[in-house]
Amino acid sequence: MSFERWWMLLFAPLPLVWWGFALRRTGRRLGLALKALSLLAVILALAEPSLDVWETKVAVAVLVDTSASVSGQDLEKASGLVETLERARGRHWMRVFPFAGSVRDLAPSEVAGKVRLQLTGGDGGRATDMESAIRDAIGSAPAGMVPRVVMISDGKENRGSVLRAAWQARRLGVPVDTFALSGKARPALRLETVTLPPVVFSGERFAIEMVVSSPAAGQAGVELAAEGKSLGSSQVRLQAGENTVQVQANIGAAGALELTGRVRSPEHGEVSFARAITLRKPRLLLLSQDPPGSGVNLRRALDAAQFEIVELASPPPGGFDPYQIVVFNNWDLEALAPATKADLEAFVQQGGGLFVIGGEKNIYVENKEAGRCVGPDAAGESPAPPSPEGTLVDLIIDKSSSMEGKKMELAWLAAIGVVENLRPIDMGGAGFDNCSSGRCRSARPRTGRFGSNGWWRASRRMAQRRSRPL
Repeated sequence: MSFERWWMLLFAPLPLVWWGFALRRTGRRLGLALKALSLLAVILALAEPSLDVWETKVAVAVLVDTSASVSGQDLEKASGLVETLERARGRHWMRVFPFAGSVRDLAPSEVAGKVRLQLTGGDGGRATDMESAIRDAIGSAPAGMVPRVVMISDGKENRGSVLRAAWQARRLGVPVDTFALSGKARPALRLETVTLPPVVFSGERFAIEMVVSSPAAGQAGVELAAEGKSLGSSQVRLQAGENTVQVQANIGAAGALELTGRVRSPEHGEVSFARAITLRKPRLLLLSQDPPGSGVNLRRALDAAQFEIVELASPPPGGFDPYQIVVFNNWDLEALAPATKADLEAFVQQGGGLFVIGGEKNIYVENKEAGRCVGPDAAGESPAPPSPEGTLVDLIIDKSSSMEGKKMELAWLAAIGVVENLRPIDMGGAGFDNCSSGRCRSARPRTGRFGSNGWWRASRRMAQRRSRPL
């Protein structure tokens, strides 16, 4: 037994002295003795006595490091230690906690028969937080038992502070026993620099450039992940010395995300990185002259493509620089002011996107004088170089009753113009209306000029008739 305020024991003889002095003057000896004992108990309570009692039942929390820095041989050793502790457990309480970035429960495959611990998968397996593991282990001990922690790890922490956790465990009187694992050997690869844009658009492909130093030539795998979800992997060839490795990524989400990457070589180990990247939706300017409420489906399609939509009734006077794409829906481009046409042409030349949706306000004028609504680059009159792999063109032609007459003739003429410019390596197909039930009638894609389908011969005869004015 020990006393926090031992000096209070100096007053302990006073009740006894008082009892002996008062005993001569009173006959109520029992009451006098009770009073003296009460005063003595008060003095002992003020001295704050404490008694250390050893419990016979111990609660042991076994922490096993299953992070990526632990090798397969280490896991076998840790599994053997756990089995040894289990056999020696007896009447005591014991629980095993695998941990990496956080503590997890044992998987069913790890406790089927003999204990066979496995590495923690995903992004959480690439971290080692010993501080949070010790805290969780201490908190898991049942009440009324003596807590004890057993730590099996290679000690290579990259989160938290094990020193702080050990100090807290000492303050709580919880001993921490350790078993050291060898861990994986230090990788021979070295990641010198990682370069990626801090801000990109959601859905946009962006480049990630890494400079990796390798002691010798060999193959390596590159893996990328965002918030723990894999973005893909690829194989690269490393040479001895510094290598510039560039990969492409595409993330459809928006907001601030953690982008992680890993370069792994079977001969030289692996290196990894983690960077924060901000993704925001591209801004889209929608200029529509459709009646109010008629563009619901268009808005839904643009929302599904993760655009930040700004809808205006007229082109902005300050130009189109705040936007990444401009959509004209049922807009008479001939009515645009010259200054607006110049701004639009400059916007496209600088990399902006232009999308035009036709409608009843786009009027076809026969025998129209040569001219352009906007400049040649914005109008798309400079054809892109043909692809050496060939091009697949799918024509969707409305042949409902609203297309009767000159509209259908113009549609066939436009289709013929597209097909006549196909090369032998190109592919073509055509789709028609009747898609309300989800079953569109379509022509089978053919090579070159579509072959001699009946609908194609009919379209040529229709296109060769004399055009009637609308």
